[in-house]
Amino acid sequence: MSTKSTKPNSTNEVRVGLIGVGGICAGVHYPGLERIPGVEIAGLCDPNETLLQQRQREWEIDNIYTDSEAFLAEVQPDAVVIATPNVMHRPLILQALAAGCHVLCEKPLGMTYAETVELVEAARASGRVHMTAFTYRFVPGMNYIRHLLRSGELGEIRHARFQRLQDWGPAAIGWRQYKAMAGSGELGDMGIHRIDFAQDLMGPIVAVCAATKQWEERTQTRDGQTVPRQDVEDWVAWIAEFKSGATGVFEMGKLTKGYGPNGDHDLAELNGTKASAVYRLHTPHEILFGERQQPYHTRPVPAEFLTRPGSPRDPQEGDPIRTFRYDQAWEFISAIREGRDAVPSFYDGMRAQAVADAILQSAAERRWVDVPGV
Repeated sequence: MSTKSTKPNSTNEVRVGLIGVGGICAGVHYPGLERIPGVEIAGLCDPNETLLQQRQREWEIDNIYTDSEAFLAEVQPDAVVIATPNVMHRPLILQALAAGCHVLCEKPLGMTYAETVELVEAARASGRVHMTAFTYRFVPGMNYIRHLLRSGELGEIRHARFQRLQDWGPAAIGWRQYKAMAGSGELGDMGIHRIDFAQDLMGPIVAVCAATKQWEERTQTRDGQTVPRQDVEDWVAWIAEFKSGATGVFEMGKLTKGYGPNGDHDLAELNGTKASAVYRLHTPHEILFGERQQPYHTRPVPAEFLTRPGSPRDPQEGDPIRTFRYDQAWEFISAIREGRDAVPSFYDGMRAQAVADAILQSAAERRWVDVPGV
């Protein structure tokens, strides 16, 4: 076990290793980390040697590895970010914790609720900072709605709806379409994000009633190659009962056109006893707000909620639909430097997985299912 110091230091250098350097790493983790003063990207690890060499050229990073054990032993990073196919999350997390690393891992944290329980216990025993990559917690509109809810401006929440609708078409989508690699389909890809931020806003979900559908076989890639057929759902919906007594209605789909400017949408609407508020991803710097018996009107997100406190990100720079995600890296590094828990932690990943497993059970058995208390 590593003997690296865990004493808080708000300015110390943090050496971070990136495990899995595909699209999520390139679009979210690397650009978020590289703009934080005092953060060094110490090395890259991925089984795809061609991709590794491409990232080495793009990012000018010397240390590249295809083997994670050698990477951890030789580079000895302070922290790692894991952005691999879901089936690899558990073994890589356990390797990294054993090497003394702080860990930020993509969602879903594990393939099953039982796996996530093991990972939470291991992370807590290690004393390392642990974080689940629930990026949508960092949308400015979500930051503001969280404030309105907790300040009492919405009143008691009675009902909420959550939708993530996209039209990906029928082509194959790689490892995400196979249960053995992903655990589930649309639920583990987009649904689990909404489970997380719904519980962050409204408290624990205690029961669900769900349905799933697999509409496409996805046996052809975009360039015409034949691959094994998809065996996970590409649409999922569920009703949720929260511990508070509130009800939530959720729907996610990869073949479902939405109302955003690009033919998709991501929406969360909370209806309270005093007022209602709506977050929409395509307008991340504003929300819709309406008091009872009044129409919605646009309300800009105040400046203090456009970024997380201290973040080096300029909220006016780049595409705001993408750049809010960089604040996730800031939270991870800040938690390491300050010697505190990161939010959202592995516990939040476990709590979301408990709901996800109940959703799959409910859909399979066509009945209401209680969520385990976590």
